[in-house]
Amino acid sequence: MDTKDMSLNENNICEKCGAEALYYIDELNCWLCENCKNEEEELEKISERLEKKFNKRVYSFDIAELLNCLSKDEIYNIARNLGLAKISGLKKDELLNNLIENYESLIEERLLLFEEERYRLLRSYLDKDGVKIFNDIDEEEVEKSAYFIQQGFIYPTLKDGIAVFLMPQIVQKIIEDKNTLDYRRIIKQNGEIINVYRGMNKAYGILNIESIKSILSQYDLYNDNIEELIRESGYYYSEYREDSKLFVNNEIQDIDSLVETIEKECAELEYAKISKEELLVMSNRDYGFSTKAGKAFCKEFSNTFNSNREMLQAIMDDLSIDIQENEVNESIDKILDVMEVDEDNVRNVAANLMGKFANKIRMWKYKGYSINDIKALKSTVKNEINIGRNEPCICGSGKKYKKCCGKNK
Repeated sequence: MDTKDMSLNENNICEKCGAEALYYIDELNCWLCENCKNEEEELEKISERLEKKFNKRVYSFDIAELLNCLSKDEIYNIARNLGLAKISGLKKDELLNNLIENYESLIEERLLLFEEERYRLLRSYLDKDGVKIFNDIDEEEVEKSAYFIQQGFIYPTLKDGIAVFLMPQIVQKIIEDKNTLDYRRIIKQNGEIINVYRGMNKAYGILNIESIKSILSQYDLYNDNIEELIRESGYYYSEYREDSKLFVNNEIQDIDSLVETIEKECAELEYAKISKEELLVMSNRDYGFSTKAGKAFCKEFSNTFNSNREMLQAIMDDLSIDIQENEVNESIDKILDVMEVDEDNVRNVAANLMGKFANKIRMWKYKGYSINDIKALKSTVKNEINIGRNEPCICGSGKKYKKCCGKNK
């Protein structure tokens, strides 16, 4: 991708996100910021990889013909991803025939683990007669399409020399037949469980399946396939992974260190109680704008400094991740250095606003409590220890402590 740097004082605007643009992209005839340029380059790499695949594929809606032109490894991966058992050691023809024979039932079973988003994306192919032109698909859908390619729901190929994603006829029929109230009810319930867990993943960072089920039960969310739902959606959303029987936020690198810290500092602490509504909000990519802490920060920061939505989101995202492993002041200094804020008084004001927000971020090492929450809990424990049993209760009820909050202590 050909680019040219610009002088920073030219003040060009990124065509995609509205941030300050640093690069002119000749092929696109537009200015882009660094993040959007990197996204375009990554999309270009994906396009190049897919083009190699396209050239080897047939244009057909017949599943047998589509699978037959794949390599043994590609067939094996689709079979494994769909859950086909006892496939190790099979020759290509044996593997191919086994997958074709079981393909319909495997697709049916996998659809029972989907939520509304995945079904909606697949159903959009029906409006295009089962074919989408690659260059017409936005980059978010291209990224998510990788999941469906790996699962064998759609296939990259060429039509008249044009790169397309194609859905086999058998899958189109299954998707159409699933358009029922019963199936809609299933994927709605699945979606609620999946999205609540996605919020939990951002709030708690690391959980075993027993803790996940326990927390979900607090919201009356039950399903015999909870573990499968969460595991499978992890491949689609790419926000977390399974490691040593733990479901782990993808931002966490040193799992052992975090587990050790939690056991050392919060062994007796229950997981923070978070409303279902907040967790559903946290499942969104830009959830910071919808939280009480995020709204307050954005209002104060934008009233004080010239900032756009992209800058505010970047600050909140960076803080939310960086303070999980570093001290708050250290994380703030890093962000201010990147922003090239050098003036002491400006730096102090910005640091103060960021610090107020950072202290409200849910911390993985504190089981979802914020720094402010932990301070409050420690203060409460200290007050309970110091208060006499005949003194007024700290809750403000007017009763003696021994007849109120201290009744069972």
